[in-house]
Formats: sequence, structure tokens, C-alpha cells
Amino acid sequence: MHPLEVLRRPIVTEKSTLLQEHGKYTFEISERANKLQVKEAVEKAFNVSVAKVNVLTVPGQTRRF
Repeated sequence: MHPLEVLRRPIVTEKSTLLQEHGKYTFEISERANKLQVKEAVEKAFNVSVAKVNVLTVPGQTRRF
């Protein structure tokens, strides 16, 4: 997977803007990407060195009809 296909969009919420003050940034990423691919993509896109990557998988909600 190409490094720039990994990052889809930044997540801009109240909680994520508070995390930015501590140097932590949130992105929506591809479902098939692993931590190493995320690290490479962020380093290439923003010319920074990444210390740590946390990945959270959120399951979809069930809907009633």
C-alpha cells in the first residue's frame, strides 16, 4: 500500500484539538493499514519523526428499520 493512501483525513473534534496541545494528532486511516504503514505515511507527509502510533478500531453501530 502506498504511504499516502494510508491517511484518509484528519479528525477534527473538541477532544482531538485538546490532544494537539500535547503533540498528539488523530487521523482516519485505511482499514488495511498497520502501525508501521501509518508511521511511514505520517513521516513522509509531514516531515516529522513519529515516536508512537496508537490504532483504535471502532465497530459500526446497528440500525433499526
